[in-house]
Amino acid sequence: MSAQEGNRNNPYSFDDYLFVRNHFNYYRDDPFFQALVKRYAGKEYEQVHAELCELSDKASFYYRDLANEGGTIENRVKLTRLKHYDGHNHRIDRIERSRETETLEREVFGLGLLNPAKHTPFSRFAKLFLLYQNSEAGVMCGFGGTHGMVALLEKYEHAELPAEARAALAHLREGIVEGGRRDYGIAGQYMSEIQGGSDVPANLVEAIYEEEAGADGVSNCWRIYGKKFFCSATQSDYTFLTAKPKGTPSSTQVATFLVPAWLPGNKEREIRNSYTIDRLKAKLGLAELPSAEITYNGAVAYPIGPLDDGLANLVGVVLALSRLHVAFGAAAGFLRIQRESALYAQFRKAFGVPVAQFPLMMNQLEDAERCAKRTAAGAFKIYAEFIANGERLAAGMKGLAAIEELETRKRLFRLRELVLLQKIAVTDEQPAMTRMCMSFFGGHGIMEDFSSLPRMFRDCMIQELWEGPRNVLLTQIHRDFSKVAHWYPADEFCRDLLRGADEAVVEPLAAEFHRLMSHPTLLMQDDETRAICRDWAEFSNTLVRAYQEQALTELDYKSPPLDFHALLREFKDREESKLQG
Repeated sequence: MSAQEGNRNNPYSFDDYLFVRNHFNYYRDDPFFQALVKRYAGKEYEQVHAELCELSDKASFYYRDLANEGGTIENRVKLTRLKHYDGHNHRIDRIERSRETETLEREVFGLGLLNPAKHTPFSRFAKLFLLYQNSEAGVMCGFGGTHGMVALLEKYEHAELPAEARAALAHLREGIVEGGRRDYGIAGQYMSEIQGGSDVPANLVEAIYEEEAGADGVSNCWRIYGKKFFCSATQSDYTFLTAKPKGTPSSTQVATFLVPAWLPGNKEREIRNSYTIDRLKAKLGLAELPSAEITYNGAVAYPIGPLDDGLANLVGVVLALSRLHVAFGAAAGFLRIQRESALYAQFRKAFGVPVAQFPLMMNQLEDAERCAKRTAAGAFKIYAEFIANGERLAAGMKGLAAIEELETRKRLFRLRELVLLQKIAVTDEQPAMTRMCMSFFGGHGIMEDFSSLPRMFRDCMIQELWEGPRNVLLTQIHRDFSKVAHWYPADEFCRDLLRGADEAVVEPLAAEFHRLMSHPTLLMQDDETRAICRDWAEFSNTLVRAYQEQALTELDYKSPPLDFHALLREFKDREESKLQG
């Protein structure tokens, strides 16, 4: 029992913790992040390191504060506001967002990360990893969608791309100068309809080629009719949209289109491209990002690629790239979550000692740190493979099978499956680990004005469902392996995936993977199939963790964990030096 007397003027303060947390520079003060960059940057290291230091000075403080303020309850309420008409009865469907979110979006897109004249593939990735430490913040989902649109447009840039789509590519990639500043376009991805999101072939939205001019004066063009039920980044300038092209040999298949939000000259007048935003969604997470239900009433659209290649382009390019973003964005966010919660555990005392010194807490802190580091290492390794493949993703199994050189085909298939595996494993583990890290704060862990963790927890809950729920992707992976078994057996895939790891670890995993992938299908309802499904759901995480552990081993990072008290002294000395000038 404490011998301390009561004190109505309790002097307790969180100020030392806040000082360390608020002065921590995401890149400059994180030797682990720097080690990852140094390993994978190659000859670019000096340049990328300097650019990351400069960007981190903004991302760690100015961007962080914009993200925090944009995610407050008061600002999230604004995202349920949709102004359908102006004061003169003109339909405008204006989305109202917070000033902080719009400023952050303008700043992030203004970096021109997709402009090849300004960024290499690796410098772009490293900067995105840095930016994702502020979580989604109403911006990064839109960036992922834009990245996917640019990748698909680039695929057809030197082929059958309509002139309007070429202009859109320039706006998205290089930006256009408006009002004395360079404006970069934003693209959303609208696939989901009311009957379901992942079952894209069941979509019913129509694309019709019309020769006669419509009310907007445009003739000889494709027009979109129907309703999309879950449209995120509704503030976008362009939309990647799936529809069925009526009256063509591909009428039962899904085609992909670029749909501008406004036709030329109409953005300032708030006249949308023959569609209405019916209502905004009230989401658990990614709340700063407007998602909506949209009805298309003849919107002018431009096909991207052959009409009958829509599904392959959607899955193999656009969704694959989005899944990459989801996974490495989650890894980046958790790196910050783990760091801030570990520092708090070292600061906070209970029963006279820091809570970080209780054995139960010591185990949890160790688990969280290991998870954060192996997940980040795995994300860097996978993206490095993506870059090594020329940022090329297999556009469907049909396109993959057409590749004659076997090793190239295997490598692209391995990357395709790695993207899926990483997405489901990281987004399955992150919510559980984030919830555990929130517990380090006690009751403060759920207070939205105490830390960013509640906002980041909500975001990671959404990431788990974004771009395909776990069961859908597990089924897809199993189906993919059944198609390639004759040229890439599952056990061989596993050995290639874990090359360099201990044989005693690899061989049992290879045998189990082969057993699971040898089952004919996951769609039967018998007991054996259900048992296989249970084992496969658990094994998928085990396999990814083995890959991540190997990535962490290859990094060969050796440095002590962050020390709260050492950082407190260092940051105070740094501030004192600034004042002395």
